[in-house]
Amino acid sequence: MAQTNPVVIFTGRFESKVDRKGRVSVPARFRNRLAGQTFHGIAVFPSVDGSTSLTASGMNVVEDYSARFSNADPFAPLLSDSRMALFASVEPLPFDGEGRVLLPEELRAHAGITTLATFVGMGNIFQIWEPEAAAAVLRAVREMPPAERAKLTVPSAPGGER
Repeated sequence: MAQTNPVVIFTGRFESKVDRKGRVSVPARFRNRLAGQTFHGIAVFPSVDGSTSLTASGMNVVEDYSARFSNADPFAPLLSDSRMALFASVEPLPFDGEGRVLLPEELRAHAGITTLATFVGMGNIFQIWEPEAAAAVLRAVREMPPAERAKLTVPSAPGGER
C-alpha cells in the first residue's frame, strides 16, 4: 500500500538575512510545517513561471512530481524534456542545526538575492525572492483590476470538488 504524504500548506511572507556564505534561515513557520517529511530540509529550483524567484517545498512535493511523471505516457513528446527541466534543477538543501540552508550561488544569482531573502507562502510550495522584487510583484497582484483578477482560475479539486 502506497504511503501518502501529509498535505503541507505554506502561508505568510517573511524576510531573512543571508550571510556572506549564502546561508539563510528558513522561517520557523515553514520549517514546522515540514516536520516529519522524508528529507530534513527543502527542495529548491528556479521558478518555472518566468519570474526571478526560486520555488521551494518539502521533498514530498518533488516526490509527488516524480510519481506524476511515472504515471505519464512514456511516449509523450515533451516528457523527457519536462523531466530534465525540473529534476536537473532541483537542489535538496538540508537544514543545519539553526534551521538555515545554504543557497547555492547559482540559485542566489537567478533570484538576485544578496543580503536579504523574502519567503512567500503559496500553498503547497513557497517562493524565495529578492525582497524588492517580491514587494513589486505582490503590489502588482494586489493592484490588478477586478476584471483581470476575474480571469484567474483555480483548478477544481480531484473529483470536481471546490
